[in-house]
Amino acid sequence: MINKRAVSNIVAEIMMILITLAVGFTLIVYLSSAAGGFVSLTNSNSNQAQLALQQYIVPMGSYISNGNLYFIFNSGPLGVQINGVYINSTIVNTCSILFNKTSYSLSHYIPPDAVAVIKCTNVKPVASLVTVSYNGGEVYAMASPS
Repeated sequence: MINKRAVSNIVAEIMMILITLAVGFTLIVYLSSAAGGFVSLTNSNSNQAQLALQQYIVPMGSYISNGNLYFIFNSGPLGVQINGVYINSTIVNTCSILFNKTSYSLSHYIPPDAVAVIKCTNVKPVASLVTVSYNGGEVYAMASPS
């Protein structure tokens, strides 16, 4: 006579619960690691935006001489990306940045705590409002003929 023994109902239910928990745990670990990568990517982009907003320029002086406008500034502790220069709300395309005895065109990054000069050519010798646009915003200064 063949003895047929089966697993009891209680043991079968416990095994089904353990299998379900194992599959659920595996899914949770997989999805949390995938979401963690997404969150770190989002935080990275957010941190870059926050750093850009923390950039600032300290104006040190501005004047107009011989048809050239000079805007002297300090780049602050994080450095600064200069994007554009406006004179009396009009963009000026004849500007360059003088830094470390070298002339750079706009847009250019200036390292932290550096003194640099923005020089714009062909400027009328009248008192003017100078606006310098950078990643952290804008800074304004008055420039008068010397």
